[in-house]
Amino acid sequence: MGKVLIGAVVVAIVAAILFYFYSQSCQSKSAAQAQQLAEMSNRLNQLQQDNDQLKGELAKVQDEENKLNAQNTELLKAIATFKATGKMPVVPAYPPK
Repeated sequence: MGKVLIGAVVVAIVAAILFYFYSQSCQSKSAAQAQQLAEMSNRLNQLQQDNDQLKGELAKVQDEENKLNAQNTELLKAIATFKATGKMPVVPAYPPK
């Protein structure tokens, strides 16, 4: 009976030691995942800020493109008028204000 009791105690001690190492491993993995999550969250915030900035710059470029297209249309009309009448049309000053 004593050998069985000693064997059970030894098995319990070994199981406790294994459980301790397993729990430490899980805690370190959890901490690493939390750190990685924080880094990814920071990177996501940075990318969102960059995206907002680029959207603003794109809007400016598209606005300028629209202005240039309008000026181009006016100049094409002036050229067509000159070809048709032979008189120099009034061309708006560049850049328009």
